[in-house]
Amino acid sequence: MLQDSVVAVVSDDAVRDILPAVHRAGLGHVARLIRSGRSSVVQQLQRAGLPVSQAPMRLETSQAVLLMNAAARSPMAASLVLQLGASTVWTVSPLGAWIEVEDVILVQPNVHDLPPRPARLVPGRDAAPLVPVSSPLNPILERTE
Repeated sequence: MLQDSVVAVVSDDAVRDILPAVHRAGLGHVARLIRSGRSSVVQQLQRAGLPVSQAPMRLETSQAVLLMNAAARSPMAASLVLQLGASTVWTVSPLGAWIEVEDVILVQPNVHDLPPRPARLVPGRDAAPLVPVSSPLNPILERTE
């Protein structure tokens, strides 16, 4: 495994909401639903390439987890599944650290508190040049003597 991955414990009811949203977000090709069956969820995660030596004990009793190898989009993917009903979400680093993702609060700046900035002239298509330069390539400007 060369990138961060997202592991989310999901219930059967939450899967119905989470999987379509994951596909709508463009993460369907990197998502994999793992259910316990012949082998445990932890063993299946290990076969998928995740380092499981530091995996939380909660995974042993989980019936289903959603694995997403999302690389740079792992924070966005973790936030998405957390908002849609995953009970617990972890980001797994390439070195094997399992970091639990908790509720994320987005902070937006209050633009009304920003100091005013003076207007500046921005040269555009119809604006005159800021510094007139006469040259043979610019016949519009003539020298007046």
